Amino acid sequence: MARRLRAVVRWTLLCLWSLGIALGIGEAGMRFFGPPPVKASVPVVIDGELIYRFPARVRAIDVKEEFAVRIETNSQGLRDREYSPTKGDGVLRRLLVLGDSMTFAEGVEAQQTFPKVLEQELARGSGPGRFEVINAAVGGYGTDQELILFERLIPIYRPDEVLLAFFAVNDFDDNLYGNLFAVEGDGLARVPPSDASSPKYRYYRRQAIIQDVPGYQTLMRYSHLANFIRHRWSELEYARAFQTPSGDDPAREERAWRLTRRLLIAWRETARRHGIEPRLLIIPSWEQVRAGRDERTDARTARVIALSRELGIPLVDPTQTLRAAARGGDSVFYPKDRHMTAAGHRVVARLLQECLFARRARGGRSAVVPEGCIVPKGWGSLVFLDFREGIWENRLHPRARL
Repeated sequence: MARRLRAVVRWTLLCLWSLGIALGIGEAGMRFFGPPPVKASVPVVIDGELIYRFPARVRAIDVKEEFAVRIETNSQGLRDREYSPTKGDGVLRRLLVLGDSMTFAEGVEAQQTFPKVLEQELARGSGPGRFEVINAAVGGYGTDQELILFERLIPIYRPDEVLLAFFAVNDFDDNLYGNLFAVEGDGLARVPPSDASSPKYRYYRRQAIIQDVPGYQTLMRYSHLANFIRHRWSELEYARAFQTPSGDDPAREERAWRLTRRLLIAWRETARRHGIEPRLLIIPSWEQVRAGRDERTDARTARVIALSRELGIPLVDPTQTLRAAARGGDSVFYPKDRHMTAAGHRVVARLLQECLFARRARGGRSAVVPEGCIVPKGWGSLVFLDFREGIWENRLHPRARL
């Protein structure tokens, strides 16, 4: 018995030694031949309503081939500083910004995101602290999750305005993958997330299980081999969870649009029910800006713009402005990652300032609203923009007094 036990121990030690050598060779090879980025990613917290959210007061580093940025969250799990429930003395307006990773935003520091650049630009023009812009975007969210998060944040921040940054590349699909709402007649019914009903819930629940393994964050911070394995496994899991883009199936695309349309209507109704003014921002794709067209995304964007016209929601589309900046030599998107650079965020922030916070021109002249702004009567500069055959043009509303 003792001899057999010693043999088992020797065999176990030999296996562990061999495994250690193999892992060491693998780690050295990854570092020498093609080191993937190491990252201390923000762990997700599974949420019974939102599917997932980011934890409060966490610090991490997002590292990819083209960038390395710090990620820090506040007490609400948002990538922003702390804000009091009520506006402080001298604060004129508080704007809450909803969105996904394009707004969150991967690839730039927190103060370089367009919500924070907008806050900085408004401070320069109107004085510090007059306008507050809260970045409530969460990477990977669809319109369904943004609607639920918005409802959750209303009593916490009590915003005057809400800006929803819509990314037509994947927001349609995210709303189907999340499956948090079902269209019933002219309304929506909530669907509790589960492995069976929600591919997105299933994917992030599995991610959360891995991230909760003791030592996981340390491995991600220091091991190139562990990052390589994690990245490949995540790619397989992602492909398994999110298989078919809705644009490849016309019937599915229509189903995605019906759901997205009802979600946007519900978001507007929620905002106005609480006395909050809704605004829409279109986030264009890299292909729309660099190549000039992206057929599926163009069609989706056109539907959202038409809905904003129907519902009377001010909308900003920075596609042409970003395209002009790119032609001028600015790198507004990362070529591989396809998220906006700091330069791209600055372009969006300045257009938002010009569109949504336009002021009266001096000398009795009409205010001028830049291309890409759809501002209905009764807000901002009181400039009314008409639609003619799908194109909007700037003109002073006949009843506006400037």
